[in-house]
Amino acid sequence: MTEPWPDQSPSGGSEGWEELSRTTVYAAYGRSVVEARYRLPSGEQATFSLREDRPSVAVLAFTTAGEILVTRQFRPGPGQFLFELPGGYVDANETPLNAAERELLEETGYGGDIEVVGHCFADAYSSSMKFCAIGRACAPRSRPDPEGTEFIEVLSVRPQLLRELLRAGNFTDVDLAYMGLDALGLL
Repeated sequence: MTEPWPDQSPSGGSEGWEELSRTTVYAAYGRSVVEARYRLPSGEQATFSLREDRPSVAVLAFTTAGEILVTRQFRPGPGQFLFELPGGYVDANETPLNAAERELLEETGYGGDIEVVGHCFADAYSSSMKFCAIGRACAPRSRPDPEGTEFIEVLSVRPQLLRELLRAGNFTDVDLAYMGLDALGLL
């Protein structure tokens, strides 16, 4: 890994950036869009549209047979079926670990030894944090119990097929899947 540039702060920060205002322009379903106005290091001012969502979690879950659980469901944003890792939002007063266990059970009916192994931001224009969990020795525990708007197909795939799905471009949790594979030493 290369060293940070001299003017970079490895811990983050806002050196030279001053937030001047923040206005919520849309809020519903735990999501909001805000417009944030900043004074830039150059002295200029700029407004950015930012997305703020609740934190989320996805689980790279290995079954007792060594396969990985993936879900397939229609997603209205792109208007097509996408593959995903089981997961969802972290509810208020819930830890990412508890959310990972709950979401895995709700969406797939599986449970196992779950561990949160990392996190990242959703994107550069979002304050939302995405957590990666891995699951070992996952086995059926109950019938899936998805939310009323979720129509989920649960699949189990070999690690090589997961890598092919990740490269194909119709998988939503690519960053978290690779984070989980890396945590397990499978890259």
